[in-house]
Amino acid sequence: MAAIGISDSTQLAALDSDLLLAFVTVADSGGFTAAARYLHKTQSTISLRINTLETRLDTRLIERGSRRLKLTDDGETFLVYARRLLQLQREAIAALGRSQPVTLRFGLPEDYADTWLPALLERFGARHPDVHVHIHCRMSTELLEQLEKGSLDIVLAVQHEPSSGGRPVTTEEVVWAAHRRFELDAERPIPLALFPEQCVYRRRALAALADIGRDWQLVSTSQSPSGLKVIVGQGQTLTVGERRLLPEGWQVLGAAEGLPPLPPAVLEVHRSPSPMHPAFDDFVALIAEVLEEGG
Repeated sequence: MAAIGISDSTQLAALDSDLLLAFVTVADSGGFTAAARYLHKTQSTISLRINTLETRLDTRLIERGSRRLKLTDDGETFLVYARRLLQLQREAIAALGRSQPVTLRFGLPEDYADTWLPALLERFGARHPDVHVHIHCRMSTELLEQLEKGSLDIVLAVQHEPSSGGRPVTTEEVVWAAHRRFELDAERPIPLALFPEQCVYRRRALAALADIGRDWQLVSTSQSPSGLKVIVGQGQTLTVGERRLLPEGWQVLGAAEGLPPLPPAVLEVHRSPSPMHPAFDDFVALIAEVLEEGG
């Protein structure tokens, strides 16, 4: 296999941004199908671009035939330079004052938006006034689906699987919670108010109750954290949530009431594999900074 060596301007010019972007996105997303979704292209187009790039470089960049995408040694080496070339292109355009207005599409669960978003936007806006942030509040699973479709650039989400691919930024204590007027009757099924089925907190809570053989009854559901707070605020139901996000006037229940412990929640930052504006790196760093201070 030939070693990568770009020795003249003709070869360098042959490495157009469409080919570089396809390669970086395939490497970051873990496959041709995912890269096609992110870039809004067909899978055959992405494959053709990778083949063209490999032909021009006279080397294989991606191992074929393996179940999981794997870069060759040359592929790992070239990935570093491909990122640099794309970054230099963006910086060159910006230096000429011809850059287009930049929009950062950020998704996060609504309850975190209420708590940390103001500080995050204030700090980022002071550093990057030319970048407009569009906020999307949904459940974590929905946000990750939108990220995969290319509708979002950065997502703060609750980790659902250890191999989710996100960057952990903080861990939250998850507890059983209710309004202070609520009293748990050990002789009756636990009246629950929870998020819809796709919520990882809901799945973990019900699994924990099943493990100890405790009966429960789902009284209410709400996709909105605000709606759930109103329901639980009536003092008739129990829910689960992060300890430090509980409203004033709520109580935490646990072992004393015969309730099982709940696993903590890991918050992760997920990024689109497509190359981004340099300010987006600062946004990710600020997310971790604001969350840490919130602890």
